[in-house]
Amino acid sequence: MRLRYGTNPHQAATIEHPPFTVVAGEPSYINVLDALTGWQLVREAAERFGVPAAASYKHVSPAGAALGETVAAAYTRARDADPKSSYGDFVAVSHPVDLELAMVLKRVVSDGIIAPGYDEGVVEILAAKKRGTYLVLEVDPAFEPPAEEVRELFGVRLTQERDALPMPSDLPDDVVLGMIVARYTQSNTVVMVKDGMTIGVGAGQQSRVDCTRLAGEKAALWWARRSSDPLTGVSMVSDGALPFTDNVVEAQRYGVSHIADPGGSIRTPEVAAACAAARIHWFETGVRLFRH
Repeated sequence: MRLRYGTNPHQAATIEHPPFTVVAGEPSYINVLDALTGWQLVREAAERFGVPAAASYKHVSPAGAALGETVAAAYTRARDADPKSSYGDFVAVSHPVDLELAMVLKRVVSDGIIAPGYDEGVVEILAAKKRGTYLVLEVDPAFEPPAEEVRELFGVRLTQERDALPMPSDLPDDVVLGMIVARYTQSNTVVMVKDGMTIGVGAGQQSRVDCTRLAGEKAALWWARRSSDPLTGVSMVSDGALPFTDNVVEAQRYGVSHIADPGGSIRTPEVAAACAAARIHWFETGVRLFRH
């Protein structure tokens, strides 16, 4: 199938064997990347926690992701994490789209959605967005990808085992959700989570402390819209080992009570000691979650 265009409008692009049906609109290369990455996140989160999950994607990283009692609640919470970054997002939801979610989407600026189904009358509401160009994809929820992933870059073919390692089962729920979100976010990544929703995602930074600072600033802004009291009870997940204790110092500024990272760094004992001194619960997961 020919795509609308590639990463940029001057690049032609095609797709083979997509695990989704195009219900309305015409996908671009980036739409497909956002859709398939977002779908993996919400599917894994919903399977792990047994409730609807939603993600708001921009440029192959989530601006926000959340769990909810309904699919509309999950998306509302996901978009509320960073509404500025969610402007013009691609939506991924784990459950069929109902009228409640369709009416939420009707009011916001968004480019498209991927879901495992759509209730009667919902597609017509969504397809009318963006002067009739809103992209609606219906994914096959039974589709399982191959065990190996293949990428070509500059004429070179790279093959690796797909990252399907199960998340640890003995961690707090917010930490596990943060790990799932980090798995589908561009590295370097730090994710801050509170009560089943991301409140700050610092993605794609070369310096990990910049990831922490960016996620923390977003978390603080999220909290400022709600309360003047100090923010507390935040779980922070890093996709790679925290290399220095400056990350712990930054985390303290944003009400972080739990930190999880893979560990294994030469300074991991220093990081663990800094967390203990700050009365932050630290978890060494042993699982690196880089995504490039």
